Amino acid sequence: MQERLLEDLKTALKAGDRQRVSVLRMLRSELKNAEIARGEALGDAEVLDVLSRYARKRKESAAEYERGARPDLVAKEMAEHDIVQAYLPAALSEAELGELVDAVIGELGATGLKQMGPVMKEVLARAAGRAEGGTVSALVKARLGG
Repeated sequence: MQERLLEDLKTALKAGDRQRVSVLRMLRSELKNAEIARGEALGDAEVLDVLSRYARKRKESAAEYERGARPDLVAKEMAEHDIVQAYLPAALSEAELGELVDAVIGELGATGLKQMGPVMKEVLARAAGRAEGGTVSALVKARLGG
């Protein structure tokens, strides 16, 4: 993944795509900071986690700018979000996520909201960045009778 980011950065530099260059440089910086904090090279799961977090930040910033009536900044943030989203795996559909939640609940034998923590942990691990925590939380809560 990191090699792909580097190659795409080179391509964007040659093409003169300033916004893409800026986003890719920021992603590489985020990954480098995560490696330094961790003290070792990142695996694919950690890289996806960093990319997901960055994409989420862009989406949240766009929402803030939307509330502040700044359509120019909303467009910028969403364009950056879309660039990052291209590097992330496709999100699970609602049906696929529902099946995954049901499978985990069945495997863990969860019967109530008291088991929500372990269910959430396992679902998020299996989803591997293809589902947002809030969506998973709402679905797990609904299935466990919350």
